[in-house]
Amino acid sequence: MAARARAADTHEGEITVNAELIAVGTEILLGDIVNTDAQLISQGLSELGINVFYQTVVGDNPARLRHVIETARDRADIIITTGGLGPTYDDLTKQTICETFGKPLVLREDVLETIRDYFARNAHLTMPENNRQQAEFPEDCVIFDNPVGTAPGCAFEAEGVHVLMLPGPPFEMRTMLQNWAVPYLRGLSKEVIVSHDIMTFGLGESPMEDLMRERISRMENPSLAT
Repeated sequence: MAARARAADTHEGEITVNAELIAVGTEILLGDIVNTDAQLISQGLSELGINVFYQTVVGDNPARLRHVIETARDRADIIITTGGLGPTYDDLTKQTICETFGKPLVLREDVLETIRDYFARNAHLTMPENNRQQAEFPEDCVIFDNPVGTAPGCAFEAEGVHVLMLPGPPFEMRTMLQNWAVPYLRGLSKEVIVSHDIMTFGLGESPMEDLMRERISRMENPSLAT
């Protein structure tokens, strides 16, 4: 039997930043797909010294999504959403976030032309009219290009909160995270989160925790957990 202990150390910097991840998609709640986006984003944020305190999955329902966003707005410095940026009627992430933060949606003709070119180049098709909504963005936002899909992402700051919207498909999300989101977020944190795994053999988790209980209860930075 083996037990794993993880110790994390945060070196103090000028500011402490925390993020909340919101995955939008009924297909995740139904168990049709696994939310691998959250793992990739959390790993990337850890390398930037940004804490993740909450992860939420919500279906394609504007009322419930708005409630989740309002909750995250009150407790996070950064909100990162995945999913809901497609062209169909249930893709309502941008619309709901804009309503929550009181920001108008603005059509970007240059992005619309890029989406048209994507269809012509990759599918040899005329862009369906419903893809037009993928070229609508919150006013005064930073647009994240999507070279491997039709759903651009974006970021803006309002009410002291940075909001980033990324597509749900893992390959598109990962590409946008690396190319756009990480550079955008890099300037928001001056901290570094360091973690280390200590592997033990011959003892299970409960006897190891019993031996270490007093030390674990007193440790704050770094913290220790089995």
